[in-house]
Amino acid sequence: MCDPNRKDARGPVFRMEPPSRVEFSNNSGTELRCSADGYPSPRLNWLTREGGTARDVPGLRHTRSDGTLVFPPFPRSEYRQDVHDAVYQCSASNPAGTVLSREVHVRGGMNFSFYTSRF
Repeated sequence: MCDPNRKDARGPVFRMEPPSRVEFSNNSGTELRCSADGYPSPRLNWLTREGGTARDVPGLRHTRSDGTLVFPPFPRSEYRQDVHDAVYQCSASNPAGTVLSREVHVRGGMNFSFYTSRF
């Protein structure tokens, strides 16, 4: 582990922050990207509005090794408000410090386009 008092230690700085709002269809899914520089290389983590880690939810949400938060397409019956209509933040941390991204308001909408009107 790096000594945070080393002269070459640098706290994380975002290279790319996620947008403040993301809307997507349950048929398309979406990805939230975040990247940061620092020394040693920062570890990326996604947090919920409550401050806890956004843990993987099989088939609904997972974090890739590159730090991308993925919301795959999902069946209407598996919609979860705590996953698909929620606020997230990217955290980048190393021994020299931690930074938080802006809040990202995520809304995974239902795609009802396959219904047709009979009027």
